[in-house]
Amino acid sequence: MDATDLCYLSAVEQKALLDSKEVSVAELVDAQIARIERHNLGLNAVVTFRFDEARAEARAADEARANGTARGVLHGLTVGVKDCFATKGLRTTFASKAFENHVPDYDHLVVQREKAAGAIILCKLNTPEYTMASNLCDNPVFGATRNPFGNNLAPGASSGGSGAALAAGLVSLADGSDIGGSVRNPAAWCNIVGHRPTSWMIPDVPNPLMWHNMNTPGPMARTVADTALFLSALAGPDPRCPVVVSAPFAPGLPDLSIDMKGLRIGWACDHGGLTVDPDIAANFEVQRQVFENLGAIVEPCPIDLSDIEDHYGVLAYQRVSREVEPAVGRGLDAGLEAHYHETRAATGEDVMKAETRRHKLWQDMVLAFAEHDVLIWPDDSTDPFRFDDEAASQEQDWTLLYASPLLGLPTTTVPCGFSGSGAPRGLQVLGRPSADLLTLQVSHAYEQATQFGHQRPAID
Repeated sequence: MDATDLCYLSAVEQKALLDSKEVSVAELVDAQIARIERHNLGLNAVVTFRFDEARAEARAADEARANGTARGVLHGLTVGVKDCFATKGLRTTFASKAFENHVPDYDHLVVQREKAAGAIILCKLNTPEYTMASNLCDNPVFGATRNPFGNNLAPGASSGGSGAALAAGLVSLADGSDIGGSVRNPAAWCNIVGHRPTSWMIPDVPNPLMWHNMNTPGPMARTVADTALFLSALAGPDPRCPVVVSAPFAPGLPDLSIDMKGLRIGWACDHGGLTVDPDIAANFEVQRQVFENLGAIVEPCPIDLSDIEDHYGVLAYQRVSREVEPAVGRGLDAGLEAHYHETRAATGEDVMKAETRRHKLWQDMVLAFAEHDVLIWPDDSTDPFRFDDEAASQEQDWTLLYASPLLGLPTTTVPCGFSGSGAPRGLQVLGRPSADLLTLQVSHAYEQATQFGHQRPAID
């Protein structure tokens, strides 16, 4: 098999080849390393390399499979780790100059579970400083990441390194984190799949504000099936997390088949007058027919999101301000430092107003899910802007992404086509808390009907 084709196979397909011994783990790892060496200079998705260790672990993984001692549902697959997740013995910078040479002595729970499932950590992936300093995947330590579908385009924020690495075939799987859309936006802009799980389903451990439920790790991959397989390795309770949310299915690939006949879909685009690019809105409306052809009942279900941005900010930065505290006064991004001080100065009344608006949004969602099984929205209101356009990144309206972290809803983003210039687009499928399997199944049915995710970027 051609090395490029091997790298672009889904993780499920790669795993089948590894399990059948048609391809060795060593061959897969070598092919991906060669691809990183060929393309990363232009993309800047990978920021810390672990090639020698990965090759040694690949040989050990092949020996284990030969001896019948393969372990875990990800055995022999590679993972790129977002540089906000601590990796024991491997540089983790949080994209901050204050931690440029930081080497943790522990693994984040996500990394622990990746290793326990048999995955090989191949590299660390780029992100903005503390994931929130910019809506560009850019930082003062490593610089900007570019989109494989357009070298002048941003790959999304803040898991842009993960999105770009997957779109370019550099890794089998990549993790991300999502406090405002950072798994879903890069997935849409890089023509891959991202899943924001029900809050606390993948415990965020360690966490400086454990009861804060808006930030969550999430799996990213080239297909819905890969994403589901990856989720199965990451999900489940941990004794260090005070909220217990069960895994949505057993480890391994779940049954993603679903009879869409009669499934009730709530459909909406601008949600109370949000500004959505007319071409994105038109493309989104075209997708309605896909779901109707699959047998679903698609009905209008707008949710008023027109005023939630400021309330979202008050609540999200409770977590962010605690996380950035060690870097305050040590060269931290000026915008992050300003948010830190603003959050410290917030009053109880400010927080109560935000919580009251969140409660109203929850009530609206309860009513929506009383009538519909899932909700489907566009992922983003605009197409990707330039990788270096700070002004455009600040003007971008992320409101369509905010409901899921505010309410802890499982949400799957799946490719839904391209702009006239070839920039990828995505739609998001939202479900009730713990309905992760359903959002993945609906996304899988749509993915199989459209095949948008099969299109590779023109970088080879």
